[in-house]
Amino acid sequence: MTFPVSHSTLDAQALARAVAERYDLGPPQSCRLISRGSNDLYALQFSDQRRVLRVARANHRSASEATFELELLRHLAGGGMPVPAPIPLADGSLHFSVVAPEGERRIVLQTWVEGRALDHSLSPQDARAAGMLLARLHERAHGFRSAEPKLIDTVGRIERKLSYVDALLPLGTAGRDLFDQGFAVVQQWFAAGSGHGLPRGPTHGDFQYANLMQSAGGALAAVDFDDCGIDCLAMDIVTFAWRSRFDDLAAEIDAQFLAGYQVVRPLADAERAALPMLLLARDLYLHASYAAYIDRIGPVSGFEDEARFMVVLARDLHALGIT
Repeated sequence: MTFPVSHSTLDAQALARAVAERYDLGPPQSCRLISRGSNDLYALQFSDQRRVLRVARANHRSASEATFELELLRHLAGGGMPVPAPIPLADGSLHFSVVAPEGERRIVLQTWVEGRALDHSLSPQDARAAGMLLARLHERAHGFRSAEPKLIDTVGRIERKLSYVDALLPLGTAGRDLFDQGFAVVQQWFAAGSGHGLPRGPTHGDFQYANLMQSAGGALAAVDFDDCGIDCLAMDIVTFAWRSRFDDLAAEIDAQFLAGYQVVRPLADAERAALPMLLLARDLYLHASYAAYIDRIGPVSGFEDEARFMVVLARDLHALGIT
């Protein structure tokens, strides 16, 4: 009997051979693991240029969900947006899978995005540029259509992770009481249809500074569309705000991000009013996601302080007048 495996590391040389067999690009000269996390990334050097291979965790996305993301990226890249473009296999498909000890893992080859990831030292000017980029992505994505749209169910995806929350925050503890209080508020808000009138469309899903690459010339590109889907556009805004507040960055960072966004796409009054509730929903989703991955891949850089989730959740509940 094989001992249970939650997240394996695929052999880089075997991946290079798999790519050579499936793509009309010639054999990779090298393949190196560069990032291990919810999805593992490998840098592949070909004779002409470098590309990136993303190996999703086992049973993470359905084929239709993966196709939605890759078709969205192709649409955005085709419109000149700075995002990684999927590279088709020789048969024209956009992804393939291999069987690992823990299950099927979906694999995608994409164009390489040059630059460095932004970090907590980003400037207000960087934040403003990020806001403008997000708004341009939303505008370009507005015309995207998919035969199988990936619809984001905010409440449902938190509910699906509650078994992990049970292990991290046992019932009856102060932390769990706070989580459940916040979740009840979010459930009631969505059940009442409070978000139904908000502008919707394709969203990035995790638009925060760590998923923005900055070139040597200062230009920004967005990466990691794994959480993309059809959602209210304002959720992408609070995703950026959530990370900057989690890291206790200056308030000017959020202000400049929002100002930059509205240079391209001004917010409706209803969107602005919904931001605090959407921010609370983001608190809960990220905390539940942390509970789901912590025993699979271990702490992720920037999220090592488990207590910080509670500090942020309590603050955002207080901002809604809930104590």
